[in-house]
Amino acid sequence: MTPPSLLGRVSAINIMSYGARPLGAGIGALIGGTYGAEACLYLAVAGFGAQALVILMSPAVGLARQPEMAQDVPKAAARCV
Repeated sequence: MTPPSLLGRVSAINIMSYGARPLGAGIGALIGGTYGAEACLYLAVAGFGAQALVILMSPAVGLARQPEMAQDVPKAAARCV
């Protein structure tokens, strides 16, 4: 379940991923038509591997909990005092 304060971010990610699908299909068609299906599959594996590396190298992997939202910072600062 997505918290109400994060709905805008989640929606933006979904919209971006829907927009990337036709682009990926076009690139796959060009590569597959030019070099064959095997090259297209190798390119897909390389792309998924690059995504996994970006995620694993992200500082978000080591977070114990989600950081405070920007609009919640004054509330969090008040709790620290």
